Amino acid sequence: MLKYVDGRITGEPLVDIKLDDVVMLGAVFGSLLGKRSLVVSGRDVRPVSRMFKRALTAGLMSVGCDIMDFHEAVSGEISFSMKRFGAKGGFNIHLNPRKPGYITIRLYKAPGYELVGKEIIDIIALTQGRTEGQGVSEIGWVNYAEYMHELYTSALISFIKSDEISATGLKIVASHGYGASGEILGRLFSLLELEHTLMSSGRGNIETYPYIKEMSKIAASTKALKSDLGVVFNIDASALTVYIKDIGFLLPEEVLLAILTRYPANSSVVVDTYVLPGIVEYMINKGYQVKVVENEEKLIEVVRRDRPVLALNSRGDFITPLFSLGYDALIAFMQLLEAFSIQRKEVYEEVVNARNLLSRSLKDEKDVSTACNNNPECIKTLWGYRIPGDKVIRTYIYNPEMNSYIEFVEQLRNP
Repeated sequence: MLKYVDGRITGEPLVDIKLDDVVMLGAVFGSLLGKRSLVVSGRDVRPVSRMFKRALTAGLMSVGCDIMDFHEAVSGEISFSMKRFGAKGGFNIHLNPRKPGYITIRLYKAPGYELVGKEIIDIIALTQGRTEGQGVSEIGWVNYAEYMHELYTSALISFIKSDEISATGLKIVASHGYGASGEILGRLFSLLELEHTLMSSGRGNIETYPYIKEMSKIAASTKALKSDLGVVFNIDASALTVYIKDIGFLLPEEVLLAILTRYPANSSVVVDTYVLPGIVEYMINKGYQVKVVENEEKLIEVVRRDRPVLALNSRGDFITPLFSLGYDALIAFMQLLEAFSIQRKEVYEEVVNARNLLSRSLKDEKDVSTACNNNPECIKTLWGYRIPGDKVIRTYIYNPEMNSYIEFVEQLRNP
């Protein structure tokens, strides 16, 4: 039986997730979508991801679904392409960044939102039954979309004020997972005519959250190259952490505030309950319409229904519904670049104001890691940890200059 972890199909390849199970998953998911449904597919570069993508594709084809295959893809491409091509379903397969050696299968439905929680549990339950094939004459087709990176990159560029970004002459250092994100970032920065340095985490890299090695590398490189911004993306570019010289790595809430400087003050935002309450209160006082929901499943539901300008979950993952309904760190970073280029002073002020609202202290790196490992409720993120407690939430972001964590302690509020 397929394993369910953190709201998604996640497990050890060929142990928790077997090939037969993945084929059946494809058949069940395809049956729910309907015969002749178009499904977009992607994966990372790992051999196990390639293997499972073929198995899932076989299951989908067996019930008459047609596949548009992107080969290597970031998660944002799946959500965007579903909207762009009118696909009814999608999937992306990649190494899980929280559990060493685990693989994650993300499933999507039109118009591009990810299935999490109960919907995934229901699909897993259905794989225990039997799904009849459609007969040889009704087997679906596979088409290869080699041009997807170009379409996605063009869409990212058209969403922002690219001319104004190009005029600033920003210098950027970026760390990315080996694969599609490197190609996309290279295209983006070249089209924006920005001086940039790209650093791949390496084909064999299996670092799990938090990415303290990559964060240390980017902090040092940003200073050495006298760059304006540094950024670290995860393997499928669904999450990021941003480094600004003179400030350091930003909390995702601070990135959110920076991006919001490009939107009207009454814009709507959705966050979950573990996003720092002090920052939520700050946004409300500034006039933003902020809705706090209890979990990720509810967050995605509200995003689908209300279409806010931005959404942020407790792991620091962003959704920009005006672009697509899935987690996408690349479009979030493009919006940050726009805000930083046009109103840099205001961005700095927002970040400084936000950090001044929060009480903080330095904590030993090993002590924080141990505390997380001993707490089953601990949320591991690209940039650090969130540890829920009795009516409080402790948030830790890595500080490479001190080889320690900055701790922020806030009282929880009810959603």
